[in-house]
Amino acid sequence: MSGSWTKHNKSYTLFGTTFTMPPPRSQRPKVFLFDIGGVCVISPFQAILDYERANGIPPGWVNHSISATSPNGAWQKIERGEIPLDRAFFAEFKRDLTDEKRWRVFYSKHLAAHRKEKGSDAAEEAAYNVPPPPEIDAEWLYWEMMRVAREPDPHMYPALKRLRAAADASEGKLVIAAMSNTSIFPEGHPFNDKSTPEGKQNAELKGLFDVFVSSAHVGMRKPAEDIYYYTLGRIAEFVRQKGWCDEGVRMEDLVFFDDIGGNLRTGRKVGMNTVKVVLGKTGAAVKELEKISGLSLAEGRAKL
Repeated sequence: MSGSWTKHNKSYTLFGTTFTMPPPRSQRPKVFLFDIGGVCVISPFQAILDYERANGIPPGWVNHSISATSPNGAWQKIERGEIPLDRAFFAEFKRDLTDEKRWRVFYSKHLAAHRKEKGSDAAEEAAYNVPPPPEIDAEWLYWEMMRVAREPDPHMYPALKRLRAAADASEGKLVIAAMSNTSIFPEGHPFNDKSTPEGKQNAELKGLFDVFVSSAHVGMRKPAEDIYYYTLGRIAEFVRQKGWCDEGVRMEDLVFFDDIGGNLRTGRKVGMNTVKVVLGKTGAAVKELEKISGLSLAEGRAKL
């Protein structure tokens, strides 16, 4: 039994019957991975900053407090879906935001930075003259953060919609994914209702992504490495199901846009390419997205 192999069209002829080898599937796609708050929608940090200014609270206190409670503060637990979003959460969140020991440490650094004092002098003054921790309405602040974060970013959101159109036309060359720290809203809340403006906007946003990873729904949150590997697995499975690539997807195929330095550091550690989105400067991030993708996204000329 013999046959002949034709190299130019990758066919094999056996007993007069020609079998054509299937063409190899496309090379690995380029994956754009987005955080949501502060990237695709208005940053909840803006609501925090506005609250601090309106109430005479030293700027940065709320973010410092949230960060300092990691990994097991109320904020981290709600974003891993470990506790419900109820009165008990708001009470625990308020305790985190009014912790006296944590406040003293922050206030001494605040004095040193704004009065140009030595750290030791500021710490000494803070030990005796520090005011009580700010009174914070934790429940009101939380919902104000969520309200602000419903608003599409005026620069990135239109660019993301154009990127979606380009990905749809790319035959698997582009994949769009999201990895966001989230919380699960109570049953019946307007943010869950697709008939409300907020619910419609949320559904439209999620529909722009091939893969959407929500921290509270998967029990992991940034910047822990486990959610990064989980997200990579979800993207790889999506690509396999589409039949776009036999070679899989690697961390280095991903470009990750986030507004928090710690999240980006983990991204780089696991092998992703990263882009820092600066508060109030999403237009610059869109330019970087255009540069990496080779698409004219800001002006609506999205072409491969």
